[in-house]
Amino acid sequence: MLLRTDTHLVTLLGPGGTGKTRLSLQVAQELLHQFPNGVYFVPLADDTDANQFISRVAQQLAVREGGRPLLENVKDYLRDKQILLVLDNFEQLVSAASVAADLLAAAPQVKILVSSRIALNLQGEHEFQVPPLDLPQAENEPALENLIENEAVSLFVERARTAQANFALTSDNASAVAEICRRLDGLPLALELAAARIKLLPPQAILARLDDKLKLLTGGARDLPARHQTLRNTLEWSYDLLNRDEKILYARLSVFVGGFTLEAAEAVCNQDGQLDILESLTTLVNNSLVRQETTADGESRFGMLETIRAYALERLAERGEMEAVRAQHARYFGDVILNRMGFMQLYSANTLHWLNWLERENDNIRPALTLILTASGGGEFAAGIVASLSWFWYRRGYLIEGRMWCERLLASPDLQAASTFRAMALGVSGLLALWQGRQDDALAQLQAGLAIERELADEQWVAFLLMGVAVALVNMGQDSAAQPMLEESHRRFKAQNIAPFSAISLVHLGNAELGLGHPERARAYHEEALAEARLIDENWLIAFALNNLGEVARTQGQLERARKYYQEGEALLRTTGDRGDVARFVHNLGYIAQHDEEFELAESQFRKSLTMFRRLGNRRGIAESLAGLAGLKARQGQVEWGTIMLSAAESVLKITGGAWWPADRVEVERNREMMRSALTADEFAKAWKRGGAMTIDQAIGFASNEA
Repeated sequence: MLLRTDTHLVTLLGPGGTGKTRLSLQVAQELLHQFPNGVYFVPLADDTDANQFISRVAQQLAVREGGRPLLENVKDYLRDKQILLVLDNFEQLVSAASVAADLLAAAPQVKILVSSRIALNLQGEHEFQVPPLDLPQAENEPALENLIENEAVSLFVERARTAQANFALTSDNASAVAEICRRLDGLPLALELAAARIKLLPPQAILARLDDKLKLLTGGARDLPARHQTLRNTLEWSYDLLNRDEKILYARLSVFVGGFTLEAAEAVCNQDGQLDILESLTTLVNNSLVRQETTADGESRFGMLETIRAYALERLAERGEMEAVRAQHARYFGDVILNRMGFMQLYSANTLHWLNWLERENDNIRPALTLILTASGGGEFAAGIVASLSWFWYRRGYLIEGRMWCERLLASPDLQAASTFRAMALGVSGLLALWQGRQDDALAQLQAGLAIERELADEQWVAFLLMGVAVALVNMGQDSAAQPMLEESHRRFKAQNIAPFSAISLVHLGNAELGLGHPERARAYHEEALAEARLIDENWLIAFALNNLGEVARTQGQLERARKYYQEGEALLRTTGDRGDVARFVHNLGYIAQHDEEFELAESQFRKSLTMFRRLGNRRGIAESLAGLAGLKARQGQVEWGTIMLSAAESVLKITGGAWWPADRVEVERNREMMRSALTADEFAKAWKRGGAMTIDQAIGFASNEA
């Protein structure tokens, strides 16, 4: 179906537990060679808000947030791609079906494979009812050697061997196994749950208990599919076989979204210390109620299939513990972020550990932060958490989400009066706006936060907010106004012994000096910052100083020196997830290649950085990449095209409220003069006017069409 030229959307339909996910994964694997731009699996089981759908798709495609609506960034990315999107467990997001239709309309070569309990009801949708596994015939029982080839029996035996290594299908148990498969209608999840009991019960005993339960429990409404009722009965049966402590733990674990660690389970689900978490969790894993996996850093992590988690949530509500366990869940994650990680750990040698932890736990952090923020008097606690998360949102590209949390925080009744917590929220919101290229918004919020802190005479946050205001001014080209603020913030950071921010403020002081035309003073500041960063041993801090040393060298025409700084900085960030900062190194190295007359490499670098900045929604970066392409093409003879593109790049930069960085300004001014001299006055004026009238999308389209 998917390979037909007129088919773009196929939906695998069936109740929970039929193996829709497994089937979609197999289809995706077998079609990898058919989609040159990739096959992407998008898990949606933990998402209940339709607004999260496009964020999840963007996350899998590595399309970052920022700049403009995320849907438009995703559509732009997919527009010319041959990609298969596998959307798994879509039933909770059917209200977002129109978004899937928008993606298909914008990207004619994209195909979508959906697994869902509910059809999307979209035009052109091709439905495929996922059948259960083949069942052994009730009459004329096949021979033992043939029975093991049956799909349902094969799965049961495979899972039973996982629970008990010496299990085998024999003439004594074959009939019972076949009947279990039939009674469970060949549902993979139900078979796995039943097979997990082999450790305690032989097949004949499993069949007897299963038979009793099916007679006792009807499960679900009569108008639901029979298999759905059977699966529910299987879950109830599996739950009833747990002991008291295992039942309690199973129910409480349902508050975790996107998985959990053993430590988290202990903290959230065993506050009174009455449960043996390790023993009970082992039982839940063995009974296929909880899945276990190992993270990249070797940590064990656990999670539930959504059907099983939904049933566990019902049991938690039945126990009357929902509110208390969710509150404990929020306290745990809030405490880890605020007290164990804290604000400064993300600027230390432990940065990568905490960034990866936050990435893994982001689905848990969101409901925890929501609960804290909406709780009476929770605003101040939430403000500390938001401040601690701000650097994670920047480095991993969650800028829009971060600003959303800031907006909610600033609207909290707890933060309406002038206080340090309101100043913190304003400062974080301002920094996120600054990183998005919204300089005016950023400056206003940062100045408002600074005014509060000055009035309160609160020394702790004054230095941070001073530096934030100054950086916004530097980004706007107002270096002389920024310089005294940066000097004051640096003195404060030194006095408070906050080494990472002492180094950061030194880099910004160097940037201001470079903007004022003092490259040697700038170099001195950056070298001092680099020395401090190396002592702290944090890759981003080191790379930040190296990048700006490269900018000084490039401004002075010392291109080989600049290349070494850029390459060293880029290498430090290759495994840290810092896509935005890597994009800047890619862009800067494009200019080095251009000056070496490696034009093909330079174009590749500029186009690569443009793609990366577009995914991030970084409008300043987009302008810089467009300007790089403009100068490169003009030097290769396409002067009119380059003039249009350079004018468009300056228009894009103007939209951000920013000014060119000094090194790029040198390139832009040199290229503009070269273009002006190569064209007649009338030709230059017409081309410049055409580019200046372009929107961001039109400028990007113009650059892409040339390619």
